[in-house]
Parts: sequence; C-alpha cells; structure tokens
Amino acid sequence: MKRKLAGLAVLTGMAAATLLAPTSPAQASVGLYRVAATSVLDATNAKTMAISCNGVDQVVGAGGRINDGQGDVLMTRVYADATLHTVTVLGVEANATNVPWSVDAFAVCAPAGSVAGLQLVTTTSANNALDKVGITAVCPPGKKTFGGGYRIDNANAAVAIDELAFTSALGSVSSTAYVFGAPGNFTLQTQAFCATPLPAMALREATSALNATSPKPVTTPACPAGSQTAGVGGVLNGLLGAGSVTTLLPKPALDTAEATGREIVPFAAAWTLRAQQVCVG
Repeated sequence: MKRKLAGLAVLTGMAAATLLAPTSPAQASVGLYRVAATSVLDATNAKTMAISCNGVDQVVGAGGRINDGQGDVLMTRVYADATLHTVTVLGVEANATNVPWSVDAFAVCAPAGSVAGLQLVTTTSANNALDKVGITAVCPPGKKTFGGGYRIDNANAAVAIDELAFTSALGSVSSTAYVFGAPGNFTLQTQAFCATPLPAMALREATSALNATSPKPVTTPACPAGSQTAGVGGVLNGLLGAGSVTTLLPKPALDTAEATGREIVPFAAAWTLRAQQVCVG
C-alpha cells in the first residue's frame, strides 16, 4: 500500500572528513583500507557526505549509514564517482522529523596497482513511476565484482532501497527500490566495481531472525584468513516496501560487515534482513 510522505527541501549538511589509518590484517595480500566521513548532526534535510581514497588509490567497495534517523530517513545514494576515487552518500527524510541525524560515508580503497583491471560498470533503469524497480550491473567476462553501489534520482524522498545484492558467483550487483508515495518518474542506478579476480574471493552472508522487530542490524561472518572486506550488501525480505536498508558498513578492521534494515511505516508482519560482504585476498 502506498503512503503519502512528507515533502523535501533540498539542503545539504556537510562536515569535515575523518580519514582513518589503514587497518588491514598483516597477512592480507592486497592491503585494502577504509576511509570514513560523517556529516553534521542536526535536523537539516537532506544531507550529502563524500569521502575519497588517498592519493591515486581507488575505490573497490562503498558503504553508508544513517545515524539517529529513527527510520524516518532514507539512504537513497551510496555510489562511486566515474574515476572510482570518491564515495558519496545521500540521506533524505521520508517522514518529516525534527530529530537530529547524520550520514556516514565509507570507502574501501585499494592501493594503486594492487587490483588489476579495476573498472566501474553502471546500469540505469528507465525513467518511470513503477511501484518496484530492480536493476543489475554485470561485470565483463573474466572479471568479478569487488563491491557495488546505487543511486536514486528525482524520487522526492518517496522511494527507498530494498536491497543491494551480490550474486554468489560475484558476477553482478543488483539493487531494488520500492515506491512509498507519489514520486513521479524516477531512475535507479546500480554500480558494480569490477576487476580481475584475486586468488581468494568469497561471499559471506548472515540472515536475521524472522520477526517483526525493527531495526534489524546483522553482522556477517568474518572473512577467511588472508582476505579482507571489499563490498557490502543488504537484502530485505518480507517488508513489501515498508522499510529500507539504512546501513551498509564495512567494519574498520575490514574483517566483517554490517547491514541494518528499518521500517519506515508500521509493519506488523515478520521480515528478515540478509547482510552480505565480499571478501578478497
């Protein structure tokens, strides 16, 4: 069932980026590291936060998080720029709130030359007003997905992300969005960060309990020894468009990842969240 949501004033809250020192297991063969930035914490709507890799290093994974949004704030963009150097995250209020909130942006970065054949593959949906839109970005033959992202445009805070999902073979990334109000025509873009496979690549997943509890944070199993977290995904099941993925978090040590799902409107039935991480090494 569609619900009319509050309007949106397009403003942007920004704060200085906080660079975290590289934190990677000593035995890892690639030396990935995470950088992070947090926007101002206030009631401004909307907020954009961006974070870039050091020097000429490049993005292999992206993540974001809405802090203190209480389910009223959608994370409508977690995406990399065309050069795979910067990750940008956008948060917008689906329901008007005076509660202060902020946005985190995370980039998992690869030192220059450490990942061969790195490229961005982007697929964009038609410009339409469908209730549910799903779009997949597929890596070229011979390459696999290290991470991924998504971007909703022109949705007027009435469309939310239901999933950012990796296939078990790591050949593609899909995103799915549900309409809650009356956004008019909008587009959904899915990104795949593709590269020549490393010797060790695996998808690790964990699924929450099936119940009506909100929010649901889920942490993945740790990556195998010698590998690190690159991409992070989250998949809602059973919410039927009444919630959104509000956290895609590569943990600081790049050994595990966390995804969180939240109800946007009251939803009495049971649902689950499946958290994913792409481990590489």
